[in-house]
Amino acid sequence: MNKKERDQWMEQQIEEWRQQKEIEKAAYIAGAKERRKEEARQRAEQLANDNAEQEIRKDILQKTCNLFHSFEKEKILYANNKQMKEEWQQYLRCDGLPDPRVVTQAATYLHVWREQQQWGGEELARRCEETLPMLEMLETFVANARHYSPQQAENYNEIRLALREQLHHTIQHVSYMLLRDLETNLTAHSIKLATYEKEFKGLQLNFWVAIRMPTRKPKPVETEPEPIELSFPSMKVTVTLPKVVDASCACVRAAKYMLDLLSESSRTYRLAEEPEDWYEDLYSFNVREHEAVTALSSEQEATRKDFFKAVKARVKELEGIIKANIYVRNKAAEEELEELSLKEPQGLGDPRAFIVQQNELEFADYLKRCNYRTRRGEINLRKYRICGGIIQIDLLETPPQPKRMRDDIDITTLPLPKRLQPMSYQVQYRAPSPPPPGVTRTPEEIEAEMRKIEAEYEKLALVHIDLPQDVMWLEPPVVVQWQESRRLWTTNYVNDFKYNEDKLTVQFRTGILWPIGLATLRYSNLPYQGWDIKPDPNGSGVIVLVTGVSVTISWLCVGNYVKLRSITNATTPALKEHLNKKYTVKKMVQIMRLAACDVFPGSDAHAHVEGARKQPALERHTYHAMAFLSRAYNFQWSRWNVGAGSRNIVMQIREAVDKKRQGKFQLINVSTQRATLLKCTEVSTEYSAEPILGMQFHPDLFTFNMSYGSSDARRHTYNMKYKLVETVFELLQEVKLCSFS
Repeated sequence: MNKKERDQWMEQQIEEWRQQKEIEKAAYIAGAKERRKEEARQRAEQLANDNAEQEIRKDILQKTCNLFHSFEKEKILYANNKQMKEEWQQYLRCDGLPDPRVVTQAATYLHVWREQQQWGGEELARRCEETLPMLEMLETFVANARHYSPQQAENYNEIRLALREQLHHTIQHVSYMLLRDLETNLTAHSIKLATYEKEFKGLQLNFWVAIRMPTRKPKPVETEPEPIELSFPSMKVTVTLPKVVDASCACVRAAKYMLDLLSESSRTYRLAEEPEDWYEDLYSFNVREHEAVTALSSEQEATRKDFFKAVKARVKELEGIIKANIYVRNKAAEEELEELSLKEPQGLGDPRAFIVQQNELEFADYLKRCNYRTRRGEINLRKYRICGGIIQIDLLETPPQPKRMRDDIDITTLPLPKRLQPMSYQVQYRAPSPPPPGVTRTPEEIEAEMRKIEAEYEKLALVHIDLPQDVMWLEPPVVVQWQESRRLWTTNYVNDFKYNEDKLTVQFRTGILWPIGLATLRYSNLPYQGWDIKPDPNGSGVIVLVTGVSVTISWLCVGNYVKLRSITNATTPALKEHLNKKYTVKKMVQIMRLAACDVFPGSDAHAHVEGARKQPALERHTYHAMAFLSRAYNFQWSRWNVGAGSRNIVMQIREAVDKKRQGKFQLINVSTQRATLLKCTEVSTEYSAEPILGMQFHPDLFTFNMSYGSSDARRHTYNMKYKLVETVFELLQEVKLCSFS
């Protein structure tokens, strides 16, 4: 083949390649046009399908939500009637005590209390006996704030805070008045020592007072003072005062409050206000979301229409330019024309996916508002909880004592203000920094540093505490102290901490005597390792079983109450006294939280613990449906739930009406749009959301049972009483099984 033939062959190959590219380009452009048509057809079908499903929801889901609302209203009406009867019984008792349900009576009680002039041990005992039951009742009212109007809930909370503040003020003032007259109020063990020990309801109060003696002539060589060890057996606390404290005139108050009167004033205690739409029902949520999806789809279609209208106009303009110059090839115009044939509008994704993304961003913003920034040493009270009461150890100045005169006349110096004055003692200890990398210290240097540390430790007070047995210590507590000026709990002054797991004791040194708290992680039992809901085989109740990280808890819901059936793997006998006793759900939550067995995550818990966050309307509705079906079905957790996303709840389900013929568990996926049984199982190698064949459309779990369940299961559901349904529903809302398993 000569050069001319090669050139002709090359030109022929190039022309064939160009023709092939033109054919491929034309096919690609035709395919793009067909794809646009197919996508438009799919969008139209999806919109029509959404509209058809929404019509079904209007008929079925709306009725279901109305049924749920009617049961909730019945429960609230029952609670209100019960409260009215209790108000009447309180009125008939006529015992002179206010009824905390009536805000005016509680306000009058507070006013009279503030104006009173009696400040003694008997007065403190009376106030503790009267106030603590009132506070307990008000705590329940505040926990059920959604049962009252916003103004009522605010009034109850205001009275509760005022009672707590006044009780704390009374304790402080009574302590001052007791120290004002040591001879009358305290027990003298010698001319140098007097003590006081008394137990009130929810309070243990102790004083150790070294009475100041006349100043003696100093010795030529003063002996080194010995540290004084003070033991308070009623509180199970021992304090060793350092040598730097003058024990010859020291006054120590040791008190233990079973009620935490401090934490609530901290800025990290309160939960950020939840968005109001979190409590809307599933039907309202779907109506709102359907309207938003439809509106966004219409906007997108208008955007597409305008976009292709502009593209069509530009194509017509470019074609005119090319035809006007047929003898000159306009490569730029041809390339632009080719690009326009394939151009698509940008930023027009799935409308529902966009709305889901916006909801996730809103929740992330809420968690950001809940996640408080803390100072060095400060603990976040949304992450930790103070358990086992507050231990207050104060080093005080002894007030001037009365001088006895003739004719029963006493003369006393009254320094102002008339309140307890702390003795000056504050030592800031900082641990020595480790040696630089690569530096080896000699044994003499190490020994010298240890002696220096021991010398610094001798300046600190040593505190030894036997941990209370009514708290479940699943891990070492964090010892914190209350910093009154900043209203926070801090660990800055706690050093040399030691925890004995076998004896359940803690020991530490501190350079300042402030109120002491034992903080535990709120959600140390989360996320759940498993859960189970099934009918009680021996009665007409419902069993709820939850397996946490450390313990397994079982409840029995019967009528309007819940019982704690068992707790396994507990480290202390905490909560044993509450086994098989009837409580309301809110009361059960309070009891278990005080025992550091908190399996009731708040709405901000996802900021502190891993979980599978679920859309609030979907989660609440699903819990309500599970409560209705709890006597007919057995529900269990599924390992596929974590990765299912916020719009899907995956769990195992089977009928449990006939205990002799129980079937196998099947996976069910409950989303904001529908409930479907899945082909895959719990033991499948991978998860698939493909439903079983012949599955009809069911808007939610409740309507799924109405058409898919057996006649016995449907009969059990219709026979459910509102008390049991609402009790199970309330417990599931508190535990939040689907969001943390």
